Amino acid sequence: MTTFMLMCYLNLNLNASVHFRNLNDCLYYSERLNEQKVTIPEKVESYKCMCKLIPYVDEKNTKIY
Repeated sequence: MTTFMLMCYLNLNLNASVHFRNLNDCLYYSERLNEQKVTIPEKVESYKCMCKLIPYVDEKNTKIY
């Protein structure tokens, strides 16, 4: 199955990823999470989120929303 993976990076490290069936759902969450601020001891970092097309995902091993 083809999915759209929402990837959120914090300080250039992949912090979270979620698979969606629909691109619009992925973009919805990407827009709301992108640039969200997180306080790390003595620093304020922001999330960088984007959607990526994943051509094949095994539905048995991956939760798809």
